[in-house]
Amino acid sequence: MKLRVFIPDTDRPDAAARFAWRLLDARGETLREDATALADMPRAEDVEAVLPAGRVLFARLKLPRVNASTIRELLPYAVEDRLLADPSHIHAVAGRRNARGETVVAVVDRDWLQAMLDALARSGHRPSHAWSESALLAGGKDDWHVVWGTSRGMLVDDDGVSATFDPGAGLPLAVRLAIDEAAARDERPAVVRVHTADEAKLPDLDAWSREAGTRFEPGTQWRVLAAGQPAADRIDLLQGEFSAASQRGARRLPRAAPWIAAAIGVFQIGFTAFDAWRLSSERSALEARRESIFRAAFPEARVVVDPELQMARNLADLKRERGLAAGDEFLVQMTAAARGAPVKSVEYANGRLATR
Repeated sequence: MKLRVFIPDTDRPDAAARFAWRLLDARGETLREDATALADMPRAEDVEAVLPAGRVLFARLKLPRVNASTIRELLPYAVEDRLLADPSHIHAVAGRRNARGETVVAVVDRDWLQAMLDALARSGHRPSHAWSESALLAGGKDDWHVVWGTSRGMLVDDDGVSATFDPGAGLPLAVRLAIDEAAARDERPAVVRVHTADEAKLPDLDAWSREAGTRFEPGTQWRVLAAGQPAADRIDLLQGEFSAASQRGARRLPRAAPWIAAAIGVFQIGFTAFDAWRLSSERSALEARRESIFRAAFPEARVVVDPELQMARNLADLKRERGLAAGDEFLVQMTAAARGAPVKSVEYANGRLATR
């Protein structure tokens, strides 16, 4: 079975947000359909996300013939001038190349797409494909489509390139401009089929036909089209960083993060303990060597508590026994001077003693 989820055109879905969905069998027939919270949607092995046309922008670009990975790196910068978007904030995927050498590129906001995928993942739904709803109307030759609803309208050309507009009186400006641009490319549509949604009534198609110079005909209902199959050459937006493999890796990292942090903590404690043990061993070795030197110099010592202090005291005793001053350089020099001829005056400066 396949679960087709229609992503709502909202910035950040909350737990109560309702998602329209269809559960399809192996032949693509609808088994069930509804609009519920994510937690209430049925489960399926194959999940595909249908993105609102208002969130997916399209551009026709002449791209160099390079490998797919290079194209993915270049696309955000290639569409920057066309869409006036920061390349770091967009996710762009290239479609097929047409006869004029142009490639249709689909662009979506990276953060928005990730937020929607995260919301689906939290409810246990992990899409393997994601494409614009305009892919349900793509195909044919010079055969365009308009979905006419009470709150929004959508125009789709035969390449699946879409534009959204607000319904109003008369021919929508977005439709007229798109037809004029196609005519400039010598690709004016032969017919535009108008489908209804949300209980909307068909507009005056004869007036539209006269104004646009293109035939408008009644179509069917959007709910019927929503159950159909997308165009074979649709642009799957779950590529590159949003591919199924990349998303699985991104999901594994947060779960592994606590274990990684714990491992780092254990290693840090181990290295700290090892370093403390090493320093303690070096200190013990130095103390043993110091005591050994002291016992070699004063073998008669019975108890050694502080070799350094005992060494200093013993050295001072030896100096006094030999008539040498201990500890102070001035006293040492005075002792030496006193052993010589009688002196009348003594001067001591900068560590030097002068007598007269």
